[in-house]
Amino acid sequence: MTTIDPRHHPARRTIGPVLRRAVPLTLCCLTLLVGLGAAALAAVGHAVPPTTTFVDGPVAPAGYWLVASDGGVFAFGDATFYGSTGGMTLNHPIVGMAATTDGRGYWLVASDGGVFSYGDAPFYGSTGGMVLNSPVVAMAATPDGRGYWLVAADGGVFSFGDAVFHGSTGDMVLQRPVVDITPVPSGGGYWLAASDGGVFAFGDAAFHGAAAGTSLVRPVGTISTTADGGGYWLAASDGGVFSYGDAVFHGSAVGLATRDAVVDLQSTPTDGGYWMAAADGGVFAFGDAPFFGSASDLTLHRPVVGMAVDDQPTVPVRGFTITGDIVPRLVPGAQEQIDLVITNPNPVPITVVSNRTTVTTASTSCPPADFTVTEGLRRPVTVPAATTASLSDLGVDRSDWPSLAMPDTAVDQDACQGRHLTLHYQGEAVG
Repeated sequence: MTTIDPRHHPARRTIGPVLRRAVPLTLCCLTLLVGLGAAALAAVGHAVPPTTTFVDGPVAPAGYWLVASDGGVFAFGDATFYGSTGGMTLNHPIVGMAATTDGRGYWLVASDGGVFSYGDAPFYGSTGGMVLNSPVVAMAATPDGRGYWLVAADGGVFSFGDAVFHGSTGDMVLQRPVVDITPVPSGGGYWLAASDGGVFAFGDAAFHGAAAGTSLVRPVGTISTTADGGGYWLAASDGGVFSYGDAVFHGSAVGLATRDAVVDLQSTPTDGGYWMAAADGGVFAFGDAPFFGSASDLTLHRPVVGMAVDDQPTVPVRGFTITGDIVPRLVPGAQEQIDLVITNPNPVPITVVSNRTTVTTASTSCPPADFTVTEGLRRPVTVPAATTASLSDLGVDRSDWPSLAMPDTAVDQDACQGRHLTLHYQGEAVG
């Protein structure tokens, strides 16, 4: 039962993050009984258009992120900015990043193994409180995004979440330090790369070759696997690229990048191309890799150290539904949060953002201005495929839920008792 004694207050709205790849939708309507009685909330959303064809197979990537050693994150294309450590005082510099499977979040890792999670990237643990023999130099996410590996310069590997430890070079005497890690698509193994071009294969990762023993002009700094795990690329800091197994050479940045500039290489979903990121924020695109922009024209406080690709396609979402109830009594001066229940009938996950809410009433003596929607959804909310779940089920913090307030003023608003009001949602969704 909900008892409402509303007073007057101008309406406000808080706008959550806007997903540039989203499909606009309108949710209407939510009906609330004002006064003594139950307050039932219900809204039905229909995407525009209401039906769609979902994409299967290799697709064009949506964008990419660059990260600097101070944790500043730069988003290009349709990659969304979810946050950074650029405004924080870090104990140790950021050395790398990894994106979540759905492209709606990412992790940053510092040289002490501290992990910072943004968007829908869960925190699974870190080595930030451990005493390491060597600094962490890179990280890689598991294929399902439910875990990650950290690798140190001595080849020590640290596994978190569902990431399985398959071995390391931590007890070996290396000629040169380890600089990067990349997993096989199955998650059943990984490769480590050393700065002399050495490659170490663990688990079901096959050894396809290495540049160790080759006269390198500049050291290797990164390794990236092909989509089927049948090969990999190594990239040196001068932009030289070395291809092994079924990895195809699409070009190099030698002569394009300044000395010791290239810090990362990431391949496209088709293996038909790759990007290389430089310390000055430059991005070099080869093969079918689209150029979405770079940070080379920005004034960077610290050099770029890593790159991650948002390779999830954008597809419109089919109709979905949102319902919810306010159960506690609503009194003047208080607000109640709404634990929305979202039904996603689609065969892929969707992300919903409510970024505008308006109020209408059926009575001129109880105008919409007497009610305040203090919050919409304050961050993107991802709902798994073919799932009905509430915000609490999805682990959304209560502070991010929508809420309805009755401001406490000196104006008598008894005329609102027994009335109904309707909340109209306008939002965006990504599938």
